Amino acid sequence: MEGGFALCVNCAWGFAGGTKIEQLKKYLVVVLGIAMLMVVAMCASTLYQSYRQTRLSAVANAGNVTLISQRAISRNLEVLSLALDTLAYRYQHPISGRRLDDAQRYAYLFGSAASVSHISVMAVLGPKGEVLASSRRRAGEPAPNYGDRAYFTAHRDSANVGLYVSRPIQANLGNELRVVVLSKRLFNDDGSFGGIVVMALDLAYFRELFEGLSLGANGVISLYSDDGVAYMRVPYREDVIGRDLSGSANFQRIQNALQHEEGSFFARANSDGVERLYTFRRIPDSPLIVFVGYAQEAIFKSWRKTLYAVILSLFIFALLSAYLLSHVRQELRRRVAIEKRLEELALTDGLTGLLNRRALDEALQATWERCRRNLNSTFSVLFIDVDYFKLYNDSYGHKLGDEVLREVAQAIAENLPRNTDCAGRYGGEEFVVLLELTDEQGAHLMAQRLCDAVYSRLIVHATSPLRVVTISVGVAHPAARTPSPRGRRAQCGRCGPVPRQAGWAQCGAGQRRALKLQQRDAAKNERAPFSWRPSFIPARQGLPRRYT
Repeated sequence: MEGGFALCVNCAWGFAGGTKIEQLKKYLVVVLGIAMLMVVAMCASTLYQSYRQTRLSAVANAGNVTLISQRAISRNLEVLSLALDTLAYRYQHPISGRRLDDAQRYAYLFGSAASVSHISVMAVLGPKGEVLASSRRRAGEPAPNYGDRAYFTAHRDSANVGLYVSRPIQANLGNELRVVVLSKRLFNDDGSFGGIVVMALDLAYFRELFEGLSLGANGVISLYSDDGVAYMRVPYREDVIGRDLSGSANFQRIQNALQHEEGSFFARANSDGVERLYTFRRIPDSPLIVFVGYAQEAIFKSWRKTLYAVILSLFIFALLSAYLLSHVRQELRRRVAIEKRLEELALTDGLTGLLNRRALDEALQATWERCRRNLNSTFSVLFIDVDYFKLYNDSYGHKLGDEVLREVAQAIAENLPRNTDCAGRYGGEEFVVLLELTDEQGAHLMAQRLCDAVYSRLIVHATSPLRVVTISVGVAHPAARTPSPRGRRAQCGRCGPVPRQAGWAQCGAGQRRALKLQQRDAAKNERAPFSWRPSFIPARQGLPRRYT
């Protein structure tokens, strides 16, 4: 009865339980999706806040290092500037009342400052650049002239330079590294240019100062001038010292930031290609800027570990959610199948597999409501009765009678061409077929087709005039207008019963019971009447083969 069972499934008007479970499945997917999005959003927010906090902490730490370095360099520059002021004063104000020999004059001018670590030389230069006094000059040595040097011409051309800091210079003073020259102007009594006092500071001073700081992996600390000249870099690289980086893309990009006293930025170093967080701070009263760079990889190393742990946790959570969702969906599918089967059993006749009386009533009511809403829609109803079925039961027994009903139901179900056509068992040996969008002529053709289908099965019925099982079909079609309930009953009454004729399988015969049912339903539900158009099919000639 697979055809009849499929027909029942197609004609059933939805399954409430299955629909609810399908909705529950959708809700479950939505809820799990929302929960997943919330978890991801919370993790993303936490990671972002952690990232910002890590960056701010790195900026604060680098700022502290630059502050310490700035204060140390600034304090030492002040001490060196005072040493130059002392040299200028002593040179311009010698001890009066006595003549000093060279050793005494040396001690008076330079004192212990000349022996300070990292001070290579101190000297006094005249207004033309000649050496007037030097902490390194020996008797008999030629006196060079430095009148063309930048640290000399800067003071000669301007009286407001203050402490001048030169670029790194390669000097043959017995020192390992280059030196930076510090110079200050000498004023005559009339305020004119009287020369300069100079001091050569070994760059090893800055290297020793910076090497004591812990900057982590790939961290750097460096000293630059505001015009892009490198003075020192730790880790130390000889090729970087004295290089002019003002033309590099990085320096051009950060030039606006360098206008401030302090700041920070991320940049990739030209020297080694490492991405770093740079924090800078200017040294007061000098062109120098101290930079501290923390490698971005080192800064966010712990944060990346947290990121990977969170991603792994989210991945595991997603797998568990997918696994749970898969099992829940399987369980829901099983429940849907069970609910669907239960709904089908509730709407299906257990013997024939067609719609039962309840489902048939619902289908008829739904079809009638659609026709009321759409005046151009129509339908027809076939009332089917198995001929001489009581005699068959009396002759062959109820068990074989049930087999005959199943055969008839299968023949009906297999010959309904459309999924919208519904067949149901009305009671006993009676069946009803609902044909949507079918006029009276089409219903007549379908009725004859069903009669032929049952007859062609050649089911032996010895007590029937045709010696085989046959059916009688009544065709009903709704009237054009909808009269009052009393008019309906009167109209139905005008269609009298069609007498059975022995030896005939009739389309229209057996309608007495159908008319009674129609009148009862019309009075109860106020449905439109059905107009009966009986027709007859001639009897088959000859006896059929025996039913086995």
